[in-house]
Amino acid sequence: MRRFLFSSLVLAVAVIVHVDWHFARPTHHRLSLAWDQHWLFAAGAFGLVGWIVARVWPTQAWRRGGLIAAFGIIVAQVIEPIAEVALYQHHLGYPNAPARWAAFFTCLAAGLPAYGLALWLCRSGPADAPHAHPRPNER
Repeated sequence: MRRFLFSSLVLAVAVIVHVDWHFARPTHHRLSLAWDQHWLFAAGAFGLVGWIVARVWPTQAWRRGGLIAAFGIIVAQVIEPIAEVALYQHHLGYPNAPARWAAFFTCLAAGLPAYGLALWLCRSGPADAPHAHPRPNER
């Protein structure tokens, strides 16, 4: 169950970064909004994922949260753009639009602090408290 949740949260982070790009990119692209405040979506969505991670893995929130964020960002900003170019332009390459990188860094600048804050504030209790023993399936 926890492996499925871990994988689902990695996919959720990748989807958040990708949807944020759709919110941010210019409207002459298909499915785009050109929303200047796309970072609000990123902060809220990353915070929600951080809250879930902190509640499911309270004693390992930072380690699990870091892995989830790293894998999700790699999927969203490395694998997905290459697959997009392969699917739509029929060659292997990487889209190198400055607007994509600006939206990505804005997404991370808003999302990662919210994610870290959620990991820190939403744990069920301090890790060294006697009642906060690791669950048997948490390995």
